[in-house]
Amino acid sequence: MTPVDLGRRALGAVLLAAGWPRAATSQPAGAGARVGIVLMHGIGGSAAAMASLADRLRQPGWSVANLDMPWSQAGAFAQPVEAAERQVLAALDKLRREGAERLVLAGFSLGGLFAAHMAGRARVDGLVAIAPNGGSDMKKLDDQLARARELIAQGRGNERTTLDDADVVSPARWPIQGTVPAAYVTWYDPQGTMNWGGIWSRLRPGTPVLLVVPTRDLANLRERKQQLWQGLPPHPGNRLYEPRTDHLGAPRASAEEAVEWIRDVVAAPAAR
Repeated sequence: MTPVDLGRRALGAVLLAAGWPRAATSQPAGAGARVGIVLMHGIGGSAAAMASLADRLRQPGWSVANLDMPWSQAGAFAQPVEAAERQVLAALDKLRREGAERLVLAGFSLGGLFAAHMAGRARVDGLVAIAPNGGSDMKKLDDQLARARELIAQGRGNERTTLDDADVVSPARWPIQGTVPAAYVTWYDPQGTMNWGGIWSRLRPGTPVLLVVPTRDLANLRERKQQLWQGLPPHPGNRLYEPRTDHLGAPRASAEEAVEWIRDVVAAPAAR
């Protein structure tokens, strides 16, 4: 079983069972700007898998919207990219209406990549990309895309079916049961919205980024580390953090760094 396959099947259980340590002290509520954070899980995970990280981000008094996204195991990529965009924009708007003065997009793995995509579309005050991965250009699924497009041409584009997902570092595949062809194409077209290079090129200038790349992460992310880091729009608040862990350990290993970075770069009065 590949690391990504393991993450797909057991991410929620691994993170929830980890028993994350709590910081002994936390920033008092009201210190600095009021921060709102939209948090997104990895592929095959759920909001429950990010609950411990969400709790840690709430300790300084920040508001956190911990979302269940269409790439969860239950979601099965049955909703198109546009639906996920609307979901995130609605969460940002709700945080703003509830009093957030500064907004952060954060996510792990595919959630980190989608957070970067949305940081190119929405005006936010910070991006936390934890082990971002899963770009459509990283996966060899031409036959599955051809099948999805065939079903669309037959007028069956909105019917539930089974199509494959693929590992980003090996030939391994696994079925996505209950996906929808029309939605599937929006996620897996290598030249589409979820193309890794395209997402990075669309990052909004002026948005600071915390990029987390664990020392034992998947090979494709380690190989692209410098390209991703150097490809960020210039900002004095940009930070590259490399915790000594693997892909699945990234959220837990970067929790304290994320809190410190948001406090120093986003929430601080001098951040504007």
